[in-house]
Amino acid sequence: MDSMQTWLAPVASLFGPYVPRVLGALAIFVVAFVVARLVRAGLSRIAARAGIDDRLHSPGLSASLAQIGYGLVWLLALPALLGTLELEGLLNPVNAMMSRLMGFVPNLVGAVVVLAIGLLVARIVRQLVTGLLSAAGSERLAERIGLASSLGKDGLAGVAGNIVFALLMLPTAVAALQPLGLDAVTQPLSRLLETVINLIPKLLSAAVLVGLAALIGRALASLVSALLAGMGVNRLHETLKLGAPLRLAGREPSELAGIAVLVACLMVAITQACEVLGLPVLTAMVATLGSALVRIGIGLVVFAVGAILATLAARAIEGSQTANPPLASLMVRSAILFFAAALALHQAGLPPEIITIAFGAVVGGIAIGLAVAIGVGGRHVAGRVLERVEASFAGGAGPTGREAAAPRGLAGGNDAGPQG
Repeated sequence: MDSMQTWLAPVASLFGPYVPRVLGALAIFVVAFVVARLVRAGLSRIAARAGIDDRLHSPGLSASLAQIGYGLVWLLALPALLGTLELEGLLNPVNAMMSRLMGFVPNLVGAVVVLAIGLLVARIVRQLVTGLLSAAGSERLAERIGLASSLGKDGLAGVAGNIVFALLMLPTAVAALQPLGLDAVTQPLSRLLETVINLIPKLLSAAVLVGLAALIGRALASLVSALLAGMGVNRLHETLKLGAPLRLAGREPSELAGIAVLVACLMVAITQACEVLGLPVLTAMVATLGSALVRIGIGLVVFAVGAILATLAARAIEGSQTANPPLASLMVRSAILFFAAALALHQAGLPPEIITIAFGAVVGGIAIGLAVAIGVGGRHVAGRVLERVEASFAGGAGPTGREAAAPRGLAGGNDAGPQG
């Protein structure tokens, strides 16, 4: 017994002061564990009853909030646990962190409150704007100017409401971040907010320009379509004897001309809108695109006029007494279409050098082909004709009688005999 006391005395003197500390730390650990689990369960149940996941469209948000509450309980219990164990080396940094955290909590709460109020106000304003615009007939206006299909299911009212919501949330985010002292985030957002505020009048002006251009363009398109339809442009295929009517994407020529007028009005308005917004690169790009479309349109008109003239000329030749009318009409039609295509490509903006080289090569090839065909295949006939011409010049008078009849027969391409 004395030997056991002698052995336990040093052990008790060594570990005796730590036993109350360890027991106290265990008690704090158990209490913190129980409280943390209760807090997590309570937050999960409250969030499930409130339907936070469904209302905010964020699955798993309630579980994340419950886990945050669980961690905060342990964070608050950590200084007491370390203080009971008298671990000063760990306790001092934790106390410093907790003091800074406690000083940051009021700012965080204020930021959350500001963000929540701003979000609530922005949602209410969005609903008001959407409802007012819908009641005022914004969807009928979108259909009238041809924007209903491009605005999606929300329509013009929904798009305007979302724009207002974003404009309200931007200053709300800046006001919510300022109490947190996050200058690296708030300063860029503040500059962005100033830029957006300065841009709003320009955006409104650009939208008014495009809207007016769409209304004017639709009116002009209807007028042009009606005029061209009255002039018989839709029956042009009957005049040209093309058989099938001229249609593109199921639209008649008068409708296509109206669409071209509408596109021209919109391009001019978009160019002016980009200039109002102060976007020189976009302005130059839209202006270049509009100029190219105009040149292509003029080229198509030139080629269409050439096709009409070629058809009329070919029809006039077919009804005349010209020798071999089908061949003559085909040659005239081809020549007119050839030069009309050259003019159309020039108006479309193709470089003149390319047009000159291409069409010169075609004309030269045709000339060389005819020369080879006459020189190789018809050299005997050409020789006899040249001999008669030479004989007529040598005799001092033109060919008469049978001599005149033979060349005419050869030139006309028939076998008619000489006339009396």
